Amino acid sequence: MLRRLIYANHERQLNRTYRNRLANRGNTAQGVFWRSQTSQIARFDALLSLVHQIAPQKLVTIADIGCGYGAMLAFINKTPAYAQTIYHGVDINRAMIAACHQTFPAENALFTIGNTPPKLVDFCVFSGTFNLTHSDDPDLWMDYIFACLDRCMARARYGLVLNLLCAPKAKIESQIFYADRAAFIRRAEAMIGPTHAQSTKYVSGDVSFVITRKT
Repeated sequence: MLRRLIYANHERQLNRTYRNRLANRGNTAQGVFWRSQTSQIARFDALLSLVHQIAPQKLVTIADIGCGYGAMLAFINKTPAYAQTIYHGVDINRAMIAACHQTFPAENALFTIGNTPPKLVDFCVFSGTFNLTHSDDPDLWMDYIFACLDRCMARARYGLVLNLLCAPKAKIESQIFYADRAAFIRRAEAMIGPTHAQSTKYVSGDVSFVITRKT
C-alpha cells in the first residue's frame, strides 16, 4: 500500500513537470526532455527495429507507453520500413494526449490516457519513459519500473521493448535515472522472461532491451 502511494506521488510530480515542459517548449523533442530530435529518432528506430526482428508475423501491433505528443507515430508514418506497424499511444499525462489529438485529429482513437494498453497488443514499447524521475533512490525507481513492466506484460502477447540510460552502477543524477545493465537483465529474466540488450546506435550510454514472455 505504501509503495503504491509513493508511486502515485512520483507520477503526480512527473505529470506536473511534463505538463509545464510541454507548455514551454511545445510539441518538440525538447518538450519531452530529449536532448535533440536526432537522439529521439535514433531511439525510435532502435526499438522498432527490434520489434520487427523478433515479431512472428509482418503486421505488428504495439503500444507506445509514455507516448508524449505522438512523435513515434509521426516517425512510423514516414518510415516505409515500419509500415507494417499498428500503433496505439498511451500516456498518463492528459496534456500529452491532448497534444496527440491536436496533431492527429483523424486518429484520435489511437491515443489513450493511462498506463497500460486498453487492449492486447503484440509488444509494449517504452522510449525514454523511465529516464526522468523525481525520486532520489535508484532502487525504489527500479522497483517502480518493474511494477510498470509487469503490468504491461499482462497486455502483451510477446514482450516488452524499452530503452534505458546505463552506467556501471545504478544512479540518479540531475533527475535522470541510469540503470546497471547487468543487474537490470538479471532482474528482468527472474521476474518476467528472457532478456536481450544491445547498445543503441548513435546514442551514447543508451541501451535497448527486449524482454520476451517465458515459454
